[in-house]
Amino acid sequence: MAKDLIPEETAKAIQEAAKLLSKVIDAGAGIGRYLDTVFDRVPHNLVGYFGGDWLAEQRMRNAERLRADTEEIRRSRGTQERVEISPSVAIPLIQAAIDEDRDGLKEMWARLLAAAMDPARTHLVRPSLIELLKQFDPLDAFVLREMTGPNFQNIIVPGSDLAQSLGGVAGVPRDETHLSLEHLYELGCLRQSPDEVPRPPVTAKGRALIRAVSD
Repeated sequence: MAKDLIPEETAKAIQEAAKLLSKVIDAGAGIGRYLDTVFDRVPHNLVGYFGGDWLAEQRMRNAERLRADTEEIRRSRGTQERVEISPSVAIPLIQAAIDEDRDGLKEMWARLLAAAMDPARTHLVRPSLIELLKQFDPLDAFVLREMTGPNFQNIIVPGSDLAQSLGGVAGVPRDETHLSLEHLYELGCLRQSPDEVPRPPVTAKGRALIRAVSD
């Protein structure tokens, strides 16, 4: 079977990463079994296409990074208590988080997981926000955070000028930030198109996501 092609050392490391992450989220045996499935079956299904255990190893590394980042966020907040996360939240959150390795989004997933575990913040983490974040590109996350921050929150300018300003902060061309503004509008994070005047205000949906991942 294709599963047998995965080296024994890698298979053991995968299982250890799954155990570590299941301990971090403290959500019972059901989530632990789910993690075993994530790390074990997908490489088996795709081994012929990816040429071996590449996907398994990538998810292993991402899971360990997610565990470490989540614990660091909890430590920095002084959070010791943790709640059992509902499977409706934990399963899609973890699945998306361990498949994400782009800078700018990895931290947001860890912050979302840390919030879900926090008794004071767990109510902020909705399944709809997980689905929303899954559709983000890194620049989308940067733009939304900037637009809800003190530097841009009260600035009233046309969308083209806003894209120019945001691009300057991000160090990318105006068109790239304008594309992110358009994407955020399509996702329901902005109340109007960036092509309209004045600047598009952030919706409750966009603000809810930022609240869930903020300190």
